[in-house]
Amino acid sequence: MEADIPKYFFTYVWGPPGNPAWPLTFSTKAARRNARAALAEGDIVFTVCTKGDPTPPEYWGQVSGVYIVSDLEINTQDYDLPSGGLSRFPYALHPISVWQITSDDNIFAKLVGPLTPIQHLRAQSQLVELDMLTANPLLALDRREVSPAQPKTEFGKGLVAVKNSKLAPKHEGTFVGRFGDHEIWFVYTLVLRDIRNKSLALKVGYSNSPSDRENAHNGPMASEVTGLKWKLDFSQPTSSEGAARKLEQAVLQHYSRHRLVSNGEILREVDPSIVILKIAEIMRSSHI
Repeated sequence: MEADIPKYFFTYVWGPPGNPAWPLTFSTKAARRNARAALAEGDIVFTVCTKGDPTPPEYWGQVSGVYIVSDLEINTQDYDLPSGGLSRFPYALHPISVWQITSDDNIFAKLVGPLTPIQHLRAQSQLVELDMLTANPLLALDRREVSPAQPKTEFGKGLVAVKNSKLAPKHEGTFVGRFGDHEIWFVYTLVLRDIRNKSLALKVGYSNSPSDRENAHNGPMASEVTGLKWKLDFSQPTSSEGAARKLEQAVLQHYSRHRLVSNGEILREVDPSIVILKIAEIMRSSHI
């Protein structure tokens, strides 16, 4: 079967992509949503430096980078971005692969010819599609691959780990996506509920298959007789088994007064929704 043909886009940015490369950021959530709707994984985005501040003058009007962007919506607060421009915009897409343009002859206007004022205006906040003929000179530019920046918080690391485990090359040829195949570990909560759906207890754990843990805990419950059942209430991906274990222990330590003597992974008299918020808070912190 013939490989899908990628679509090509350009957008204006405030400088080269960096090394490691920053996520592809957008000024608003709506702009990111529109970009995600327009893109398919494996499509190619060229970044063009604006002609004015805060772009350094030596980059004005240059084609600076090439992105293959995933559909993973991320928050730049999970990354260690330079203070200032980029850090002001939390809405971004995590890249699969990134290249810096190294060609000297890289002035966008000379390479693609005249574009309409509407295209230039839209590209200040959105992705603008280019036809194959217009994109060809951009594809011919010399470039070097740089690694995408990775999240610094465990929350972001978990999202990227799940995405990497599912990625596969979409297009053959010059630009090829990365993909991985590895186990994803989750921190999860199971809530013990009665027949009226009242929460009686909560278990915090980690596993590469939270649904299997739910089934295992319900095996001996005889819910048809007791009316009690463990229900998977929440699962959050992490970057590794070690990170999942540390996160589990941090949550249990925070709720140490609520732990059962008979089973330290089970908490009583806690609100399940508050525990979920605490997990997110710990994962957003710099250290676990």
